[in-house]
Amino acid sequence: MEKNNSFLLRVKDLSISYGNIIAIREINLKVEKGEIVTLIGANGAGKSTLVKGILGIQRPSRGSISFLGQDITWTTVDRIVASGIVLVPEGRGIVMEMTVMENLELGAYHRREGVLVSMEQVFEQFPILRERKHQKAGLLSGGQQQILV
Repeated sequence: MEKNNSFLLRVKDLSISYGNIIAIREINLKVEKGEIVTLIGANGAGKSTLVKGILGIQRPSRGSISFLGQDITWTTVDRIVASGIVLVPEGRGIVMEMTVMENLELGAYHRREGVLVSMEQVFEQFPILRERKHQKAGLLSGGQQQILV
């Protein structure tokens, strides 16, 4: 028998409906710590609905979601975000008039501790952000803006 807390994220038998329309039916997904998972599918296949379900934006009609061994199926969106699950949307969801650093600080709003360590990790992974941290985000290239997101 596998331990639920051995997974970073686990979605079990998840179904989500919009009224009478079943958007996803009995989806199962396991993400282990350190693993990268990609959702691929045609338009209307349920990718966005699954992500909205994991974030608590869309409530399931059936199934469960756990994060770090804790059931988050009925947890509020703000608590899910505070626990460390976030959505990085396609497109440039940044505040153009703010600096790169101010945008990063805004993104860390719910973090209570370890923000400086997290910033350092961001700068190690994306050195261009360190170089441009005092620059207005709107002056970054499109690719750099997406990195900032």
